[in-house]
Amino acid sequence: MWRSLFREGRRYGVVRDGAAFVRSFGSEGDGDGNFNWPTGLCVDGDNHIVVADRHNHRIVVVARTDGSFVRTFGSEGAAHGHFNMPYGVCVNAAGLIIVSDTLNHRVQM
Repeated sequence: MWRSLFREGRRYGVVRDGAAFVRSFGSEGDGDGNFNWPTGLCVDGDNHIVVADRHNHRIVVVARTDGSFVRTFGSEGAAHGHFNMPYGVCVNAAGLIIVSDTLNHRVQM
């Protein structure tokens, strides 16, 4: 059973029951599967990990099983669908990703 996800530097790790380290994924950068100050995460209904990639101004979705890249969305800006330092992220019961868009002073779905 999965127990928790944790951030170590600019990578995320996965821990199971008994607090045994399972894996880490990602590295610093702005390409697919890279992060630049990941700050928040959650797991969606499709068993993907959704990550707020703060300094890349985007949301990154990776596979929970191995951390492989699934997709990304968003870019820097103030228009709808753009982010300025997204900080937190969650997924509601309908599967909508909700983002705390920090420096745009709003929440987006």
